[in-house]
Amino acid sequence: MLLPVLPRARLRRLVPLVLPLAPTLDEMETAVSVLYDYLAPAFHERPSFVLRTWEGKVVRLADELTEGSVPVAPSTDPADPRAVYQRIADDLRTQILGGDLAPGSPLPSEATLVRRYGSSRGPVRQAINQLRSEGLVDGYQGRGVFVRQRPPRRRLSIEGATNGAEPDQPPAGKLGGQLEVRRYAPIAAPAEVAERLGLPEGTRVLARSFRLLLDGRPAQLSDSFLPYDLVKGTPVEDPDGEPWPGGTLAQLRSLGVEVREITEDVAARTPTPDEARELQLRPGTPVFEVTRTIHAADRPVVTTRLVIAGDRYILSYRIPLS
Repeated sequence: MLLPVLPRARLRRLVPLVLPLAPTLDEMETAVSVLYDYLAPAFHERPSFVLRTWEGKVVRLADELTEGSVPVAPSTDPADPRAVYQRIADDLRTQILGGDLAPGSPLPSEATLVRRYGSSRGPVRQAINQLRSEGLVDGYQGRGVFVRQRPPRRRLSIEGATNGAEPDQPPAGKLGGQLEVRRYAPIAAPAEVAERLGLPEGTRVLARSFRLLLDGRPAQLSDSFLPYDLVKGTPVEDPDGEPWPGGTLAQLRSLGVEVREITEDVAARTPTPDEARELQLRPGTPVFEVTRTIHAADRPVVTTRLVIAGDRYILSYRIPLS
């Protein structure tokens, strides 16, 4: 029990207390070396003043051995069945979400956390990695670990998500945003798109892909599809018209289409590697996936799939009841 917390010189003085007395000093030195080399390396990072009993208690070692160290009480419940790193991560997460550790503030050093939780460095590092994967902290080489700053969030309504603008606001370009056109061409409709538009698979549709940047940062990706017979030969077919003032709903009005219904399916998930790269997401940042279909009186006229950075938007819905 003492081996993990004692340096070799002090361990040698204690061996006669826990082992039969060795006949010679050399044999005792050999016994110490074997025991120390076999058992100590896996635990040697435990603070020298911490001694944890089998019951999970932390007690003070004799002053002769600890040279004036102080006792440390564990901040985690030994009866908790979770792994030590999970308990540490949970406590730090509570402090972050509760505001005790403010955005931009540094996390306590590894050494401080080791002392605070009566743990070794391994579980502390696992806990920090867990928080990093959840998007709560960022690590910087040579500087330490900091609570992640949260970017300001924008409210996103049904029409706002279609054109990158918020309700009753000008187009994206006047919001300090930039709309990148990634694709704008007729294609054969894939099976999923054809099903949402109520068309036979392979029917020609106008495929449009965009990336919206706000304040210089990518915020959302969109892929939308319109029946090609609806837009062929019209200004809506021309990519130079993007971003269209008023967005997709204004485009449909210009075609004489009266929108009757908009349906949406919303899911939260982890991004694919391509999405994380396109949106420049930090590890642990989720995305919203919004699948939207706009219906006219007689048929679906647009279907869109949006992938939205989850740390930059609040999805906002207004549902009239009359």
